[in-house]
Amino acid sequence: MQATGPYVRRVRDARVQATARPPGQILGGPMLGDRPAGRLLRHNRRGVPVDVFAPTLVDPVRLSGTYAYLGISFGHFGHVMAETIHRIVPTRLIEPDPRWLIAAPRGSPSSFDALPGVCRTVLAQFGIDTSNCTVIGGDAIVEELLIVEAGSDLGDGPKDWYLDQLRDHGPARITHDAGYPEKIYVSRSALGQRSGILGERVLETALATAGFHVIHAQALPLAEQLAHYANAKVALFMEGSACHGVEMFGGGALAHTILLNRRNQARCPFTPVLASRSARFDAFAGNPYLGSVVRHSSGGLAPNRGVTVLAFHALADFLFACDVADIRHVSPLTYLVAAHHDLESYLTTAVAEGETAETADADAIRAALCARIAAGGTIMPLAVRGTRQDAPPIEEPRTVRRRL
Repeated sequence: MQATGPYVRRVRDARVQATARPPGQILGGPMLGDRPAGRLLRHNRRGVPVDVFAPTLVDPVRLSGTYAYLGISFGHFGHVMAETIHRIVPTRLIEPDPRWLIAAPRGSPSSFDALPGVCRTVLAQFGIDTSNCTVIGGDAIVEELLIVEAGSDLGDGPKDWYLDQLRDHGPARITHDAGYPEKIYVSRSALGQRSGILGERVLETALATAGFHVIHAQALPLAEQLAHYANAKVALFMEGSACHGVEMFGGGALAHTILLNRRNQARCPFTPVLASRSARFDAFAGNPYLGSVVRHSSGGLAPNRGVTVLAFHALADFLFACDVADIRHVSPLTYLVAAHHDLESYLTTAVAEGETAETADADAIRAALCARIAAGGTIMPLAVRGTRQDAPPIEEPRTVRRRL
């Protein structure tokens, strides 16, 4: 990779495989080999290629002419934002109006209109549609394929040169509008039992009294999400896919973002996404993850469908220290009652939907919650509670970047 931009390669008779997604890997995409330069162009997570390939192509079609590789399709908003779109802007700075190529799951229709709706919606923000994009649901040999290094990957976040490109050439144009709230909380509560946060409604109510506007990103058009984030002086995010909504912004586009943890992760993939685009970034990591009763078809527990209890009063102290909200008045009992109610609803729903058959899993989660309750009914936080910058909140978005 160059210091000021992406690595670029034009491949003649490029072999491209349709995709599949075994756990932790991407099967398919352009077959580029394992040399260092080729690895930069492959599908990476945390800076490491995760794409694998079948030994040979299966009944490949031949595509004449020149195409630009866009990426692989996903049906999940977070993965589209984190893993599909980050070749678009760098490619257009080399080839302003290319014919795009997307690798879709094997056996799916080779049609742009057959892509998942969320994928088409996001691509529309870049002006990409059926008129300028070819989708392959089978293997192909492409006469000439332009492949540009992705500016970001899932886990490592954006590269510095890419943040500059997004700022100057990205689709998220920042227009300041006083009609948008200055403080927002991006909540998961509208996801119901899939939210994973016990007692989140109590947090919403408390933040509302402190001047926060609660939004549920999945209920808003993408353009409205971007407008809320760009205009907020403080944007408080519960860890989740909504954080990926900022991935169209360049460096310094956001004022003050705060991330609250949902799972116990030593290296949270959302931190680089938010921190790199924010003039100020803080993170609270003290919320204990209790576990999951939902199981994969393979029989293993699904951690992304588990539940987390808020270390509410440690969180309240943290937000007060960040000078963004005072919610220290909420009684421990109020939160604890709500958390217990949500936990039982989560367990009941999982059983009713046939997602668990293990009584021991439910008992383990109840025991984990009881183990976190301290004197007075407060929830004991994890040992590492979070990180906080000492600078005061930024009054207006500016272009200075700070990385933790």
